[in-house]
Amino acid sequence: MTSRPTAGVVTDPPPGAAHALGTLWIAVTEAGGAVDFVPGWPEHEIRAQAEELIAAVRAGRSRMIVVGDPSDPDGTVFVTPGTGITAHRGEVGRLMVRPDLQGHGLGTVLLDAAVAEGTAMGLEQLTLGARGGTSLPEFYRSRGWELTGVLPNGVRLSAGDARDVHLFHRALVRPGP
Repeated sequence: MTSRPTAGVVTDPPPGAAHALGTLWIAVTEAGGAVDFVPGWPEHEIRAQAEELIAAVRAGRSRMIVVGDPSDPDGTVFVTPGTGITAHRGEVGRLMVRPDLQGHGLGTVLLDAAVAEGTAMGLEQLTLGARGGTSLPEFYRSRGWELTGVLPNGVRLSAGDARDVHLFHRALVRPGP
């Protein structure tokens, strides 16, 4: 019997982490994954976003959660805490699993780890957005996330393909009276 993979928090990404994240992000995008880009998007733009995300992790503005080696991840997700009047909540984003490993529960492992990390950070709630026209809204709903609204035509994939963004919420810690 195979054991369930585990996810770990990476607070100090190793050298090459941005390149590895970019490589994962490109692979997921080219496979049709709903992570900010569409197939055929210029790779240098995806890699630039990966550099910015790793810089945010190094600066402590975001938490990176990885299944596998941070220098060659099988999957990732990020938790970004709010600031000021939104400091009680965080945003979950860029949940990605290598295309050849999808369908084996790694997304659930990463999502569960994001919830655990948000709780450990003392956050009261997490939010996320999921592209409509994919299986993602049902994925999140089936894992206990509450649909709080839909942003009509929230992303435009091409001139003729705008999709709704499904907005989700997950309570972590119930505030006292």
